[in-house]
Amino acid sequence: MSDLYTKKEVEDYVTNVAFERPLGVSISAILLIFNGALLLVTQLLTLNALNEASTLLGICRGMFQGFIALLGLAGTTAGVGMLFGKKWAWWLALFYFTYETMRYACAILFIPDISPALDGVQLSPTLYYVKYGMRIIWNLFFTIFLCRSTVTSFFQTSEINKWRACSVLFLINGVVVGVGWWLIK
Repeated sequence: MSDLYTKKEVEDYVTNVAFERPLGVSISAILLIFNGALLLVTQLLTLNALNEASTLLGICRGMFQGFIALLGLAGTTAGVGMLFGKKWAWWLALFYFTYETMRYACAILFIPDISPALDGVQLSPTLYYVKYGMRIIWNLFFTIFLCRSTVTSFFQTSEINKWRACSVLFLINGVVVGVGWWLIK
C-alpha cells in the first residue's frame, strides 16, 4: 500500500469523484493533456525553427519560447486538475479556451497580412479563414461546455456567475492577444 494515500482515501476518491465526473469533463481533460503535451514536445522538436521565427518576428527568443512552454504547461496542468475535480483547474481551463478563442479571432483579423510576412509564399486566404474559424468554434464549444451546470457543480463553482467570468476572461485575453499582435507589428 502507498504511503501517500490510505485505502479509505482511495476508495473515497473512486466512489465520490471518479464516478461523479461528467464524461465531457473526462474528454476535455484528456484533450487538454494531449494538446498541452503535444505543444511541449513539438516545441522541443522545432526549437531551432522557433528561434528563427522569433528572430523574423522581432521577438526575444526566450520570451517566445517561454510563452509557448507556458501555454503547453497550462493545458496539461488544467487537464490533470480537471480529472481530479479541482476548482482551479476549471478556472485554468476556462482561461485556456478563452485565450485560444481570442488568439484565433485575432489571427483571422490579420490574415491579409500573412502573405507579406511569408516572403511571397502565396496560400489561399480562404484556407486560413476556414482553419481559424473552425478553431474558434471548437474552443467556444469547450468554453460553453465548462459553463454547464453539471460541470460547474462537479468543480464546485456553481456560485460563480459563469457568463460574467467568461466575459472578463475574454476581455483580458483579448487585451493580451491584441497587445501581442501590436508588439509584433
